[in-house]
Amino acid sequence: MLFEHTHKAIIVILASGTLTTILPNVPPIATSVAMPAVQLPNAELQDQHGALVRFARDIVGDRIIAISFIYTDCNTTCPVVLSIFSKLQSRLGEKQAQNVRMVSLSINPAMDTPARLKTYAELFAAKPEWIWLTGKKAQVDALLKALGVYTTDHTNHASAILVGDPIRGEWRRFNNFSNPEAIAEKIDELLVAREESPRQRISASHEIR
Repeated sequence: MLFEHTHKAIIVILASGTLTTILPNVPPIATSVAMPAVQLPNAELQDQHGALVRFARDIVGDRIIAISFIYTDCNTTCPVVLSIFSKLQSRLGEKQAQNVRMVSLSINPAMDTPARLKTYAELFAAKPEWIWLTGKKAQVDALLKALGVYTTDHTNHASAILVGDPIRGEWRRFNNFSNPEAIAEKIDELLVAREESPRQRISASHEIR
């Protein structure tokens, strides 16, 4: 059955509120670190509805962005990260529709078709502003490398969530299952910083290429 094991893992997380059932021997220590400005490639991808999109132009634009990295047959870290994202979605509320975009990017695009991502997204009650992306491996890998999260083995990937402002070039990486409130506070901080400084043109850190 599609997602059978993963779905069970999700139920454990959401019902019990604990990670120990899935990762009993790996107590994660949540950290966050500042990142250098990111030059976003305009990778050609597909969203969960099968629409062709360009990452920098269509998905990011001038929004504050939060990005998670997942694959649908993962039954360890990915359900935990997506549970955090689901709580972040609730915390953001109307901000998500207006100024913020959440993105979950498949790191196993050969397996994760748009239809498969759409089914997975429904498990987390993803709203339209939470975009799920896949695509040709070369396009996905180029984006992962630009974001500093590429790995040759997708089953051994970091549980990272990136938050950034492509206009001001400010990015932060949250590691090891950070509290969704901490991620939301960083997003709020980025939104306030925009209000306090004159709006800039898209900088070199957000060059569309």
